Amino acid sequence: MGYNPIQDFLFQSMMYDVNLSNKRKFVDIQSAIVIILQNILDNECDIIHLDLEIRGNKNNVKVIGKNIISALWLSGIFPKNVNDTLKRNEYKIDNIIFKYDSNNHKLTYITIINE
Repeated sequence: MGYNPIQDFLFQSMMYDVNLSNKRKFVDIQSAIVIILQNILDNECDIIHLDLEIRGNKNNVKVIGKNIISALWLSGIFPKNVNDTLKRNEYKIDNIIFKYDSNNHKLTYITIINE
């Protein structure tokens, strides 16, 4: 708790018995995430890149970022240069490189070991 406001919101929603997989609740969930992002992002216009999907049932939910920016945001990472990150489909921070596979919507990372 406290490191990723989007994850915190989703977790607390589940704690209050909100069924995140309910398709009728998707717009409300997405709207809440937009409000969270408006308070975090340097450039509110970047919100247009929010693209996510929620799969599962009440007891087992998977939230999928459908582009690298959404996947990073859902992971609690908020890149400054959104357009460059989208073009390259990767993002480097400190000694970690995140890569996004558009085919299977998976975000992976590798740790760079400095020798």
